[in-house]
Amino acid sequence: MNWIKFAALAASVTMTLSAPAGGQEKIAFRLDWSLQGTHSPWFLAVEKGYFKAEGLDVTILEGQGSATVVKLVASGSAEPIGFADYATMMKGVAQGLPVKAVFGINQTSPMIIMSRADNPVKTPKDMEGKIIAMAPAESTAQVYPALIASAKIDGSKVSVLNPAVGAKMALLLQGKVDAMTAGLNGQVPQVEARGVKVEYFKYADYGVNTLNNGIVVNTQFLAEKSDLVKRFLRAQAKGWADARKNPTESIAALLKAKPELAADKVVLTRQLELTFETLETPNTKGKPLGWMSDADWEQTQSLLKQYADLTTTRPVQDYYTNDYLPQ
Repeated sequence: MNWIKFAALAASVTMTLSAPAGGQEKIAFRLDWSLQGTHSPWFLAVEKGYFKAEGLDVTILEGQGSATVVKLVASGSAEPIGFADYATMMKGVAQGLPVKAVFGINQTSPMIIMSRADNPVKTPKDMEGKIIAMAPAESTAQVYPALIASAKIDGSKVSVLNPAVGAKMALLLQGKVDAMTAGLNGQVPQVEARGVKVEYFKYADYGVNTLNNGIVVNTQFLAEKSDLVKRFLRAQAKGWADARKNPTESIAALLKAKPELAADKVVLTRQLELTFETLETPNTKGKPLGWMSDADWEQTQSLLKQYADLTTTRPVQDYYTNDYLPQ
């Protein structure tokens, strides 16, 4: 089902929110993917009673990708708030889905070039003469030409290998490629968990930044339940603030809720630590967590339109607002 048909179907669905029980409004919050350390601050906010103090009974649900999250939020169903990739959301908005970004979290792109520390590729210039693995469908590969252009290197001197998505890491670990495109808080902890030290640099360090994940809300829900959205954001902001101060406590809250993940504690902790590197950009430095800038949205839209099949150009206010952030 395409975006437009989904939006049409969604129009027939009545937006629902469970009636308060014991003074608590029940609401489901959909994550982008299966549980990672990055998700632990929401569990910390639940554990410390921040949502309860705001009159909210929040159920945290795992996801199956940002495209699904955006569709669910747009549908006007019982999941009007989600955590999703903003590039995916922008494409949905361009096709008519009623969603809006209200709290930016991963504002510096986690796109990186990762290499082994014993054969480091520390800068774009270091890629010349090397073999870089990337799967063509991945966002890191789609925006890779922008990195080459922005860093002013000779792309013809870089050998690009296009293996299947799941094969990149094995090739790097086996030393069959010199580096690979990756996600900062995704593949880095996985490789480190195998006892291999890594080197990496961010696309954003060389002028290529696309906003990554943040909170998205159904626009009708936003209009009708603005106070609830503000309370949700206030509670989760406290969870994130506490997680930054004490990552161990945040992971402990996640593992208390999901003890079956205990064997992955080291990886989960590293995922959270690396996420902290993405919470602000030069345009948002010094601003409260969650605050977003026109300049970052404009660059994201420009890069997506040039390299990633975004079909329209809109005023960036169509995509986001800072009006619901905690004061």
